[in-house]
Order: sequence, then structure tokens, then C-alpha cells
Amino acid sequence: MSVEENLEHFHVLMLESIDETITALLSRTVVDALYTHLQEFYSISRDEVPYRLDTLFTTLEKIFGVGSQTITRAIARKFCVKLGLEFTGKPSRTLLEYVDEAKMKLQNSSSK
Repeated sequence: MSVEENLEHFHVLMLESIDETITALLSRTVVDALYTHLQEFYSISRDEVPYRLDTLFTTLEKIFGVGSQTITRAIARKFCVKLGLEFTGKPSRTLLEYVDEAKMKLQNSSSK
């Protein structure tokens, strides 16, 4: 797989993780409402969400407050499982930090 294909696969798995986690924790209706909110207020389509995780995280914080940390940890856990990586949860970590760590782990494992 090329670097571009790997990156695209990475983003597809992230989007699946977001969808599946929020659906399991809250409902499909909440996922749909979240994507509608992102589209209307930030002009971010569903497919762009993996490229704009900072906005997703901020939106989840605004909507769910402290509960957003639980949601983002669950998304990160699901994402790591899909990537075949070990997940290490830390309370103060953001979704972006989890994703950056996953990228580094993947890069390290592919360079071996």
C-alpha cells in the first residue's frame, strides 16, 4: 500500500471509530445530529471529520462538557483496536493526542 492509501485507510478507520463509538454510547440519532451541527456551523462534511478532529473535539466538549473525555477515550480505544494497536488511556489526553500517538506507533512498527 502507498503512503496515500495508508493515510486514507487511517482516516476511514477513524471515521468508522467515531460513528460506531458514538452510536454505541448514545445513538445513531446523536451521530447524525453531530454531523449536521458540524456541517451547518463549521462547513465540515462527515468525510472531512477525520481531517478536522480539533473541531470535532471542541464540539464534543461544548455539547457534553467533561463527558466528552469519556467519549473521546472510547473513540480512541476503538480506533486502536481497528489498527491492531495497544490502547493506553490517560484522563488528560485529547483525541488529537491519541491519534498522534497511533500514527507514531504505526510509523515505528512499519520501519522495523
